[in-house]
Amino acid sequence: MPPAERAPGGGPATGAVTRLTGLAACDGGEVPFRVVRKEFRPVRTGRHAPYADDPRHWAYWRREPLAYASGLLPCGPELAAPRCHGVVDDVVYLADVTGSPESPGLAARRLGAWQAGAAVPDVPWLAGHQLAQRLAVSEWTPVAADPRIAGLWRRQGELLDALARLPVVLTHGGFSPGNLLASEGTTVVLDWATLGAGPVGADLAATALGTLVSPMEDYLAGAAGRFRREDAELGYRATVALTGAGRVHWMLSRGMRLPEGYEEFVLSQTP
Repeated sequence: MPPAERAPGGGPATGAVTRLTGLAACDGGEVPFRVVRKEFRPVRTGRHAPYADDPRHWAYWRREPLAYASGLLPCGPELAAPRCHGVVDDVVYLADVTGSPESPGLAARRLGAWQAGAAVPDVPWLAGHQLAQRLAVSEWTPVAADPRIAGLWRRQGELLDALARLPVVLTHGGFSPGNLLASEGTTVVLDWATLGAGPVGADLAATALGTLVSPMEDYLAGAAGRFRREDAELGYRATVALTGAGRVHWMLSRGMRLPEGYEEFVLSQTP
């Protein structure tokens, strides 16, 4: 039995993440190995729990094992998911990726190139529009936010309608700095539980809200003309507006202090 230790990472449906190390027999000898074991289970509490078994909902609990088994995830050389050594039932065994935080601009450029070349597959478990699904079970209660932030929230019908008219691309669903590692010249993207189909530009919102810098120019450079600027910018800006407003409300309703400049950045990106 190899040594094991708890490893960080994973979304709501991740039951456990364990790092396994040891020696494996190979060609008459022994070689060291190091893998990450991710186990999944449905979320049964919270506002999204009723959708844990819905293959089209972002909270579907079996999506990440299915994604790793499907061959749909990027495999490099510039953008890649962690190498998958195997999927057994609802457990995946992944390469233990080491690296440093990736440059958000470089990650956005590589995201643009991947989305420009990846077709949206016809599989029954691909997540739908995550933002619309989240907003459907969210409400605005009084908080000490800038009134203009509450105004963005009230525009959700208008903005969701605009997003619904945009070209659809294959999306990661959580393309935030914490999920992006620079490893041996490759941007390795972690946590594929929300792999889905969504509006062009929408994936950039998580990157921007984690850095308070727009990655749009890098994204368009990576896409190399595949997407119209006005479509990508609308997808990005509308998603930043609604996601940012929701996060402001979430933080303030829990007595948390907003990051400096957060509200101003969200408002500056409004479509």
